[in-house]
Amino acid sequence: MAEPSNPHTAEGINPDPLSPVAAEEEEGGAPGGGLPVLKLSKAGFDNLITDVQMPQEYGAVYPQEGDTGVDAPAGYVTMWAEFFGDCNLRLPLTVFVADLLEWYKLHISQLSPFGMTRIRNFEYTCRAFDIEPTVGDFWRFYQMTVSMGFFSFHQRDGSPKLMTPPKGITKWKTKVFYIKAAAIGAEVTFRNVTDTIITETISVLKVGVVDWFPRLRVIEWKKLSNTRLWVLRMMLTRMSRKVRAVVREKSGEDAALWRMFDPDFKGKVEVVACADSEEGFNLTISDNFRLPELEAMEVELPQGKGTIDKPLLFYK
Repeated sequence: MAEPSNPHTAEGINPDPLSPVAAEEEEGGAPGGGLPVLKLSKAGFDNLITDVQMPQEYGAVYPQEGDTGVDAPAGYVTMWAEFFGDCNLRLPLTVFVADLLEWYKLHISQLSPFGMTRIRNFEYTCRAFDIEPTVGDFWRFYQMTVSMGFFSFHQRDGSPKLMTPPKGITKWKTKVFYIKAAAIGAEVTFRNVTDTIITETISVLKVGVVDWFPRLRVIEWKKLSNTRLWVLRMMLTRMSRKVRAVVREKSGEDAALWRMFDPDFKGKVEVVACADSEEGFNLTISDNFRLPELEAMEVELPQGKGTIDKPLLFYK
């Protein structure tokens, strides 16, 4: 695996720490501490798995009655259903998301939807303008935070705005399910939520610091369809490998990816057949994803309750 770009060697850093930071928008836990119990219906779970085209081999399972986010069976990890809603996450993870989890030493279940939203917004903003997203560039815009046992990110003071922070993401801790740990495809760890996170002060990003900065524009947070995530190289579909996705104006002319986010865009993303000599889009973009090892996915998992603090994780 290629190493993610190192934010601490990025041009323009001022390493002078200021004060501890914490996320402000995270909601509290259950009365008396701990996580609230499951309130995602079985029908809601089934519809979610179908809607997001969850690969069957990833072994997504519905929790038992009374389960919480810390009750994943042995060999499985917790996933928050909201990740696959407004947060626009799909599996397999993209290389960018996997690299980010590894760089910040976060387990995916320790991220709140507020943090995942910023991660995926950054990713589709970069891809809309043909910029390859990296951990180092994400770090230029966002400071990691922790609150109520979950990690998130907020915009750095003075950094260019990329999105308006989400509001109204409630009850997400009650909407949980489990997938095989090997499906994550990242070498993730559990970070200590009691560690103090110090504010990092860096120079404001501007023209001349990075060559792609003049191309960047604000793209507000929004929920995207599977096809839009596909054309943005942020998911693999279950479609035929001999098709591709294109953005087209209402006139039928091809359009740049960023046009999908313009208020005056009246076109759509279309799925078209590939020419005989053309490689299907899934094959073209497959290197953009951290695919789990087939052998790891086929390992027979132990029965009974387990704990999510010792996941079985494999990647390539």
